[in-house]
Amino acid sequence: MKKKSKPVFNGAEILSSLVYLCALSAGLMYVLCRDYLLICTIIQTAAAFGVYMLFYALRRKRAFSLMAFVALFLVVYAVCTFIGNPYRSPSFYEFIFNASEFFDPALAGMTILLGSLIIGFPTCYFTAYLPRPSFLLLPLFVPLILAARLVGRIPLGLLVFMAVGYMLAVLGIARPEFPDNNTYVDDKRARIERVAVFGTAGVIAAALLTVIPRDDYTPMIRYLEELTQRSSAYGRRVLSEFSESSTPNRGNNTPSDSALFVVYTNFPRNVSRQSFDVYRGEKGWTFDSDFSNGYDNWQRHRSRLNINKLITDLKKGAENGKLEQYSEALNRLDDIPEIYSIATAQMTIRIVDGSATSVVMHPSETIGANITALSGNSPITYRNANDEIFTERPMPRNASYLVNYFYNEPNPQFIEMLEDVDFNTLLDDAVEEGVIESAVRDEYISESNTAYTYYEAELDGSITAEIQAVADEITAGLSNDYEKALAVEKWFGDAGFTYDLSFVPERAEADYFMFDSRRGICTDFATASTLLLRAAGIPARYTEGFVLREDAMDSYGRYVVTEEHAHAYSTAFIEGYGWLEIDGTKYAPVSSLSDRITFVLTIVIIAAVVLTAAVIIFRRQLSELFFAAAYRLRGKNGKIRSVYMKTRRLACRIAETDPRSTTAEEVRDIISRTLSMDDEAREITDAANELFYGSGAPNADVKKLYRSYKAICRTKRSRKK
Repeated sequence: MKKKSKPVFNGAEILSSLVYLCALSAGLMYVLCRDYLLICTIIQTAAAFGVYMLFYALRRKRAFSLMAFVALFLVVYAVCTFIGNPYRSPSFYEFIFNASEFFDPALAGMTILLGSLIIGFPTCYFTAYLPRPSFLLLPLFVPLILAARLVGRIPLGLLVFMAVGYMLAVLGIARPEFPDNNTYVDDKRARIERVAVFGTAGVIAAALLTVIPRDDYTPMIRYLEELTQRSSAYGRRVLSEFSESSTPNRGNNTPSDSALFVVYTNFPRNVSRQSFDVYRGEKGWTFDSDFSNGYDNWQRHRSRLNINKLITDLKKGAENGKLEQYSEALNRLDDIPEIYSIATAQMTIRIVDGSATSVVMHPSETIGANITALSGNSPITYRNANDEIFTERPMPRNASYLVNYFYNEPNPQFIEMLEDVDFNTLLDDAVEEGVIESAVRDEYISESNTAYTYYEAELDGSITAEIQAVADEITAGLSNDYEKALAVEKWFGDAGFTYDLSFVPERAEADYFMFDSRRGICTDFATASTLLLRAAGIPARYTEGFVLREDAMDSYGRYVVTEEHAHAYSTAFIEGYGWLEIDGTKYAPVSSLSDRITFVLTIVIIAAVVLTAAVIIFRRQLSELFFAAAYRLRGKNGKIRSVYMKTRRLACRIAETDPRSTTAEEVRDIISRTLSMDDEAREITDAANELFYGSGAPNADVKKLYRSYKAICRTKRSRKK
């Protein structure tokens, strides 16, 4: 028996491999170094192509090149681990598994060096060493898996680029050559190697999905596992500076999932960014310059406005025989809950979107901000009447700062007590009897005067008669502003409003939202609640910021805030507490249509992936199925032609020859020599010659021809087992 020869491979197309490496590098750098995507992609592509060319030069020495790759990989990995050790801040692993929350040139360089080996050698191996088109998909899984775990999704344009790079690499792949007269080679070793590599890659991919730290805020994960989770995005894309006006809802809101800033705190609160004063209908909200001027040294004033401490001091004064005229009411107050008895809470905010902003984001009741500066001279912070905090000059790019704030909640009993007691008089008496300091009284009175001055200035005609009527109806029979504010907040749930990110309003006006659509996003709810509060006689302003939801917390206990967490709400002044956040969206159900659409899209995507995989895996079986169906619809001549063409393609695949230059006699010779099917091959080729070169209609039995073709296919498959 003649000894089977092993195939050798000619060189892969270098240019197509370069495009593939560039596409793969772009996907990887989008996940790991997004702020510097272009420059990092260029460097990664150059490094990966260098690795590719190194091993391409060694393609005739497969065993040596494999050992060289393993040794080189271990050396590079050891260097990366040593330089980026876990005691470094941030560590190498933290840099890789945290979705571009920060950028470090040294860590990025190590990532590129390691990544160039991971994608460069497999690309060379599966294009020049052991060409396997389907295996070129395996390196593409690296950025896709990281994206699914970290940033949620890769942009469609980048996915298309990656797909194009893959297709070009497949087209330029090395072709096998059989030196011994087109003898059909049963390369069993290659099949075993292919199955082993594919199985190993599958195990590695499964292990990565299990081991890689999982960030619950990732949109893709939430869509698949928490389809009812509500988003509070309002579509703002500016973090750097204060805006001239708010962003009205125009519909079809698609917030980005890029990280804007990271928050460390044990006492989460909404983070305020900016407030607006004057409502202009479809143009949204803008600010009033009378309330935008900031003042420094505000920390000393704000630290005196601790309502829990004030109530505690008043109660102690009554227990000690002071404030006799208020003692009965004060003694009825419950003690302050332990969680609200802390002196101050802390929140560290680290900007990660690359901006050098002057805006200090902060929770309500902030009493101090410590800005970290590399020069050692922290910029002075200012605060205005709208509770906006900003610095005298822009902070450094990706600055970090610490804010201190009171972690208080309204005390309904104390607010109810103030229905029968004048708050200012109570404060005066407390100062006179030595219960509190005069500076504390002055701060509370000043805060109240500022709030009601703000209220009187903002009645600018934006409250229509219809809005006024609704406010009167909501607050009818309620005795204090706190109860009225909560009633306004709850009204959105009782009145059938729906939170819907995808809804496109006909008009971006409060009246349309409140009386026609009753469907919108947080900007609509915040606008309506602010106007209703003002109509009810309560000082209120429109505020935009971010909400620290549980889905924003990563595996390190930090809140990673993106545009998805942007939020708009109202802040209302309540005598006896201060500025209270009112959020109507908490009572409004999420649009079930959006959930159904998300669910349907998810099913469609999964089905498309499964269908595509099935087509790739069973492409030959499907091809034969379609051929069998189409064969029965053809005429006699068409059946003879199609059977011959299929047989010729099969023979040319065996012999690795070009079908366009292969004659019928050569087809018969290949089938006879490699598969020992001389009779079947002769029937098919004789019928084809009679059809192509005969003078009359062929006298062949088309059913027998089809059976002969099927027999040839079965024999070929059995020879490969």
